[in-house]
Amino acid sequence: MSDEIRALEINNTWKLVDLPEGKTPIGCKWVYKIKRRVDGNIERYKDRLVAKGYTQREGIDFIETYSPVAKLTTICMILVVAAVKDWHLEQLDVDTTFLDGDLTEEVYMEVPPGIINVKPNQVCHLTKSLYGLKQASRQWYEKLASYILTIGFIQSQADNSLFIKKLEKSFIALLVYVDDIILISDDMHEINTVKNLLNATFKIKDLGKLKYFLGLEIARTREGIHLCQKKYALEILDDAGMLGAKPATTPMQKKGR
Repeated sequence: MSDEIRALEINNTWKLVDLPEGKTPIGCKWVYKIKRRVDGNIERYKDRLVAKGYTQREGIDFIETYSPVAKLTTICMILVVAAVKDWHLEQLDVDTTFLDGDLTEEVYMEVPPGIINVKPNQVCHLTKSLYGLKQASRQWYEKLASYILTIGFIQSQADNSLFIKKLEKSFIALLVYVDDIILISDDMHEINTVKNLLNATFKIKDLGKLKYFLGLEIARTREGIHLCQKKYALEILDDAGMLGAKPATTPMQKKGR
């Protein structure tokens, strides 16, 4: 939690100000999550400071909220191309994703639990986006997409989350799903170049070869690419409280009475 607060302060996410007359601050809370690897082992403990965006008022605290995400058809197409052409498939994760988006609206938030030396009636005037805000995803996408275009990529008309770049001797495509990024190319040097450019502007985590994406476990062999959704299916059963249920080939009566 201390690291999260420090990261928010370094990022200049807010300024402590006296609450202006007529303004109502939105609340915030801490959210904790255990992130696990594909094999189920614990990868790390995560905590996030989240704004209570459900209290935001349309037209006052936010205007636009829509943000495009990669289509499943596009993801499958990327995997097919990689398998047929034997191209490189790499994955990136962006740290503190929504914190990079710039806010255009005037939004005030209550001072988060854990911050001391705060004067009475002071609130946080948000200058950067924060998890939980209605417009957080949109602001992040716009900032990321704008930067990707400046480094030579062209946005696909079929899927706004797909960006392509054709060079003289190589080809590279970049697919975005919120904070997850897939890179596909016939040139590993070009992939590393894009990684370095993204890392210089945003704090990214290089996950190496693509192994898990949106519930899909991806295993690559000489025969091709194998997809499995076992982990995703188990998570659904766990959420429904049915992990202990017995499997059945036909989970209903074969003949009615």
